[in-house]
Amino acid sequence: MRTKKKVLGENALIMFTYNFKRLLNLIGITLFKKLCKAIKENDLTKTREEIALHILVFGVNLAYIVKILLFLENIPKKMRYFKI
Repeated sequence: MRTKKKVLGENALIMFTYNFKRLLNLIGITLFKKLCKAIKENDLTKTREEIALHILVFGVNLAYIVKILLFLENIPKKMRYFKI
């Protein structure tokens, strides 16, 4: 791209695709299909709650995994004090 307007347009397209891919990875294809159907029917209340619950569960699981990884990272430091 050569002009500022075209570069900004290309950048906006790149950011849109990045965020769209991120959304699909976060909520999954099935919830995305439900979201599209709810938008088409103009009834987002139930689908919004389902997506919020899905993201909450994902966040809790991610926090648990991080906690385990941090624990495993500190094991070698703790093992130095034991003479095996």
